[in-house]
Amino acid sequence: MDKSKKNKLIGTGVIVGSMAALSGAIAMGKRFRNKKIKKIIDIKTYSTGVIRSFGTLYLNDEKQKVPGDFVQFKDIASFAGQKIEIKDTDKDDDYKLSWIEINDAGKKLLICDRNILKNISWNELNDQNLVFGKVVIVEGEKYILRLLTGYSEKKNYKNNEWDKYIVNSNKIDGLPPSEDYDVDNNIKKFDDEKINGNNNALWHWYNFSSFTQSEGLRSEKFCIIRGYYSTTYSKQSVKDLKYETVGYRPVLELIE
Repeated sequence: MDKSKKNKLIGTGVIVGSMAALSGAIAMGKRFRNKKIKKIIDIKTYSTGVIRSFGTLYLNDEKQKVPGDFVQFKDIASFAGQKIEIKDTDKDDDYKLSWIEINDAGKKLLICDRNILKNISWNELNDQNLVFGKVVIVEGEKYILRLLTGYSEKKNYKNNEWDKYIVNSNKIDGLPPSEDYDVDNNIKKFDDEKINGNNNALWHWYNFSSFTQSEGLRSEKFCIIRGYYSTTYSKQSVKDLKYETVGYRPVLELIE
């Protein structure tokens, strides 16, 4: 395989969706999300499920708009070797990243509610210490900037953050559960039920996978990616391959 070529996950083509379906997804998402929008002045308080606008993505010191196309994902920035940083929150809403707060037995996380970078490999993220984490300061607070852990519980692997918070296998208050249709891996080009569901409206996993910290079970050449067909979908991917449909979903873990 020519690794210089950009690959697409599972041979997917361009996702074709009607504007009506997209409008439905946006409407459903707003109804769920608007209840929980949080102002930046409350950055020291964490309540599971609350949405926080916080921080801005920079590539080589150039700020990036937050992507909002959850059908064809055309507005997600493509990686081209730049330095990746999350800095203080820009004044313009178009540049404010969106996170979901988690307060879990004293562990305080901000999990980005979408992928913010594509055409990047796991190895390239790791080269910048963005897989297992590095210390960053955003708005005067110290965090570990890293990825979620992502082994699949469904396949009897280790407990992990993807299943705990995004699948919501423990039905944590404040987070949407995975409905039967959310865990269905049947392949469709455009599944109205999934894209309009509360879980995808919050986490935006449908038709776009996320890299996780977790590595392959049989070889160090592989990593685990999560999301795409369902909340529970899990696949091993070669670490040095880039994809149009696998991206960077950062996590900020508060250091107290």
